[in-house]
Amino acid sequence: MSVGVSLLAVAALLCAAPPPGPRGGVGAAAALTVWTAWLNVSWEDSTDRNRSGWEASESGLYGLDSPVRAAAGLLVLPDGRDSFNACSARTNFSGAPPPGGGGGGGGSPGWLALIQRGGGCTFADKIRLAAERGASAAVIYNYRGTGNDVLSMSHQGAESIVAIMIGNLKGMEILHRIESGMKVTMVIEVGKKHGAWMNQYSVFFISVSFFIVTAATMGYFIFYSARRLRIARAQSRNQRQLKAKAKKAIEQLQLRTLKQGDKETGPDGDSCVVCIELYKPNEVVRILTCNHLFHKSCIDPWLLEHRTCPMCKCDILKALGVEEDVEEGTESVQATVSSRTSNISTANEEDNRSETASSGYASVQGADESVLEEYAPSENDNMNLVNNESQPSSVNVLPHIDNPSFEADETQVHEVKS
Repeated sequence: MSVGVSLLAVAALLCAAPPPGPRGGVGAAAALTVWTAWLNVSWEDSTDRNRSGWEASESGLYGLDSPVRAAAGLLVLPDGRDSFNACSARTNFSGAPPPGGGGGGGGSPGWLALIQRGGGCTFADKIRLAAERGASAAVIYNYRGTGNDVLSMSHQGAESIVAIMIGNLKGMEILHRIESGMKVTMVIEVGKKHGAWMNQYSVFFISVSFFIVTAATMGYFIFYSARRLRIARAQSRNQRQLKAKAKKAIEQLQLRTLKQGDKETGPDGDSCVVCIELYKPNEVVRILTCNHLFHKSCIDPWLLEHRTCPMCKCDILKALGVEEDVEEGTESVQATVSSRTSNISTANEEDNRSETASSGYASVQGADESVLEEYAPSENDNMNLVNNESQPSSVNVLPHIDNPSFEADETQVHEVKS
């Protein structure tokens, strides 16, 4: 399931990929990749050669929609200080060399427009105007107060010429030299490629990973919930079956209607531990297998829920023959009620055996066992000799007065001959 969701996520990302940009690559890659520009700036004063010089630094940044290639030429300002931002369609660059002209009889390498940022127009408007006026590149310097900070310019629709941005300090330095009458030229070389900390592959990888983790989490949650639901249903079903069979088993317990004069209704009678009320005549009670009795209306709901005696915790179902089997995995409880037709006896009757022998009979029981074993051929006969009341003549005991040797613990045992 998670694999299917991941494939769908990958397909969605591929379908949503933007079309190729002006650099021949992917638009998203262009938006996340910037190129620096090496700038070799030289200036020359025709009146004072000591004021001439040059400097080189990697201080420029290509625009996002600019061709990444080299450019060189004379830096030219727009006409008039109010037009330094080149936002007016009537802006001209009168200081630009004529096309095809140049010193030394050779062709001019071109010229570069130095434009100030701002003025209410876009980068594309400035670059497009410079291209219309014949510039081979547009060099835009940043706002006043920004130092040497530069940013990636977006100028869709003006991709015909090279466009770079330089810092405000660098731009103002070049501006002052040009205004002082110097000829300033600039050579632009392609610098280094700098990708953002997240490029298109990082975004793609993170997106796919997110979808995979989310799908795996949802899949596990669904599996866990389904398993819990299945176990809960199985337990509920088995509990219902057990309760139904427990109800049938409870019906096998003995019922009794109390009457006036019963021990339970007397002054010393107990009370029902479920409802804590004294037993009264004509009330129906149920007697459990442990011989504890309770009101029928009280104990039946209790047994259906707990299935144990409220007093001694005796398992009623086990005593009635209901077996509980815990199956592996589902922990289901299966109840099987055995075919039990005989009623459970309410109490164990104790046999009160009357004493049939005198005190001399007791003395015979305490006599030497060796004498009994000598005359008793087997263990069964010995048991019959002591416990069988139907044969009292098997032991003849003399009374105390007729037995002068009683004090010496002598007993004569005679076996009755049939």
